[in-house]
Amino acid sequence: MEDVFPRKQEIEAKLFEEKQRSELIRDSLSKAQQLTDNMVTILSQFDDRLHTLEDTILPVHRKTKDLQRLQDNIEKTTSALDNVIGYHHVVHDVESVLRQGPNRQVEKFLSCMERLEQAITFFSKNNPDSPELNAVSSLFVSGKDSLEKEFKAQLSRQSKLPNAEKIMMLANEEENEAGYGHLPEKTVEDLSRIAHWLVGPGNSRGFLEIFVEIRSNNLVQSVQGLKEFGKNKASGGVSRKQSNAMTTPRKAGNRRASNFARKTSTLLRKESLQNISSVGGMSKSTFSTISEDDVMEIEVEPFIAMLTGYAQLLMIEQTTIQQVLPEKSRRKAFDSVITASMSFLEKSGNKFAQFAKQCMNKHDHPSIVNIFPAMKQLRKMLPLYEDILRASPSNKSVFRTMISDLELIGVKVLEDFTDCVKIDPEKESNMPKDGIVHELTRNTMLFMQQLAQNVEVVGGMLASQQMETSNMSSSGEIYLSKRITDVIAGLKLNLENKSRVYADSSLAAIFLLNNYFFILTALHRHDLLVLVQVSAPNIEKIYNGFINEQKQAYLSCWNKVHNYLNDDNKALANVHPGMKLKDKDKQAVKEKFKLFNNDFEDLVKTHQQWAMANSDMKKEIRALVKHKLVAPYTLFRDKYRMVQFTKNIEKYLKHTPESVSENIDRLFDQCST
Repeated sequence: MEDVFPRKQEIEAKLFEEKQRSELIRDSLSKAQQLTDNMVTILSQFDDRLHTLEDTILPVHRKTKDLQRLQDNIEKTTSALDNVIGYHHVVHDVESVLRQGPNRQVEKFLSCMERLEQAITFFSKNNPDSPELNAVSSLFVSGKDSLEKEFKAQLSRQSKLPNAEKIMMLANEEENEAGYGHLPEKTVEDLSRIAHWLVGPGNSRGFLEIFVEIRSNNLVQSVQGLKEFGKNKASGGVSRKQSNAMTTPRKAGNRRASNFARKTSTLLRKESLQNISSVGGMSKSTFSTISEDDVMEIEVEPFIAMLTGYAQLLMIEQTTIQQVLPEKSRRKAFDSVITASMSFLEKSGNKFAQFAKQCMNKHDHPSIVNIFPAMKQLRKMLPLYEDILRASPSNKSVFRTMISDLELIGVKVLEDFTDCVKIDPEKESNMPKDGIVHELTRNTMLFMQQLAQNVEVVGGMLASQQMETSNMSSSGEIYLSKRITDVIAGLKLNLENKSRVYADSSLAAIFLLNNYFFILTALHRHDLLVLVQVSAPNIEKIYNGFINEQKQAYLSCWNKVHNYLNDDNKALANVHPGMKLKDKDKQAVKEKFKLFNNDFEDLVKTHQQWAMANSDMKKEIRALVKHKLVAPYTLFRDKYRMVQFTKNIEKYLKHTPESVSENIDRLFDQCST
């Protein structure tokens, strides 16, 4: 019970606190309700006032809006009237500006033209029969004509011919001047505004014809300037037909192979002629003077200059067109601008194909080397031109067609040359009497050296006519190597046939020896041997073998003389000084000396008239003959010199070993006769 009482007191205390709290909450709720009632009353009164205000303001607002609409209508009407009045006054307002022309005021002039255009539209729609329409239309046409004249005047004045040397330097990347050849900035701005207005509001295309005419003529003259630059550069300012106006000899007669055999060419470089002359003992008279009537002019250096600089000129035209003309007119304008100059360049390029055809028809094959620089430059420039002309398919194909035509006729020239080498006739009148190098060999190897110096051009030309073109550089070298190997093989076979014309087999051997040695020596010049070894790795060894065969063939003519020095008589085998010989043995010894002397002297006299082109080879052949005769003769002479086989010993021992050697040194020495 003691614990219950405190607990009861505690509960009663908490209950009291809760009752007090409930009273406070009840008072708060009562106050909140009172505030709510007051707020509702205020809002109701405010709503009543808003309704009253709305009923008062709305009529005013409607009247104000109506008044605003009336004001807007008045302003529009006034503006329309001002606009109409402006159309009637436009002639008076712009006439003075149009009479002055657009010079130095293109922007202001175009603004006036826009006002005239608007006036024409207005009168055409509202009063098509009014005199005002005629007035503004007449002024509009006059203004458009003035714009076209200004366009022409500015374009003509600023379209200056670029310096050819400068263009070449830019094309060769020797200088970097991005804006060279372009129109001035102010001119571009004026021309562009005029062009865009004429294409649009002016609805005119006449200015495009003006643009094409001026720029086309300018481009043609620029190309001609490049041509003259090439001429001057090639000739040092003096016109020469040699080196850039190439010469081609004409040959009389109807027989094709005979023409080739007698042919000489003035087209080959002087250093090449000197090299061949030093190799083969070629006489100066071989290359004869060609008359003026026999000259066909092709301009290689001028064409290369045109081809190189023309790409730069085209890029200038592209930039000019992009800066001046509206986009929809650019492609057609570009094609029209370059047509005349492209035709000029194409015509110049076609001359090379015509020249090549003439080379083939006249069998003047070496002359074709003169067009190789042009072909090389065409190939080099082709990617750039195809990029520049990518949007102009008809013009883009011109350069590839030129290359294709030149390559096709070039291959035909080489094929015809190969045939001529193989079938050149074996005529005694064409054969050198002294066994020197045949003109066919000289011309053939000289031409082969020229081809070897142009592997890229000739190899690409041959490869272009083949099916295997996956690797043009390597396959081109292979095709050229095969072609040269085929020509040399045909030349060897022809030389062998020609050698049969000689009645003397030893002269035939000298002839073949001279020609084979010339071929081998020529192969070592201008990397020709390296090129030929691509398809014929052993050609040097093979020709050394041919040369040795002919050496032995020539030496065989001395066998008979050498045999006289052999003691094939047993009775004379043991001859010694002071020994007495029988009459028949004496006669045998006399006969040996007599035959030796006669045949030896005859051979020396005959072979002295023959020629050995190379001095080292001449010394070698003489040494071989000496080795074959001098020692045996010395032994034979010493053996019978002290034997009494004749009373007139000087008659039979007329030669000493020294005189035999001296006589052998006169072999192939025409100057000592």
